[in-house]
Amino acid sequence: MDKIFHDILSMDGVHGVILLSEEGKVLFESLDKKHFIPQKSRLSWKMIIDSLEEFKEMDLVFAQGRIYMLKTGIGFLIISMSRNVSIAMVKLNCDIVVPELKKVQPGRGLKRFFRF
Repeated sequence: MDKIFHDILSMDGVHGVILLSEEGKVLFESLDKKHFIPQKSRLSWKMIIDSLEEFKEMDLVFAQGRIYMLKTGIGFLIISMSRNVSIAMVKLNCDIVVPELKKVQPGRGLKRFFRF
């Protein structure tokens, strides 16, 4: 799975990528150690997903950074980055990644692609 997200993760200013199932289970996670969130202090991803209702994509900008969220065929892709990252480049990379994720069907050997 690192290979699929390599281009996104190698962009300057990208802190990490999280891929969630539709139920909020973490399927893949790669975060920069400086931006690591300890497991005990994390919010429930399921609660966040449920509160967003129906959305296709979302770009949240904060004082210290930004989060881009995208609904994919298997769940939700979350990209954490600094504010100066080109959102157009992030979206372009996501346009390349999402079809690859859709090829991975749940129940067909997902464990070989994701870190459980």
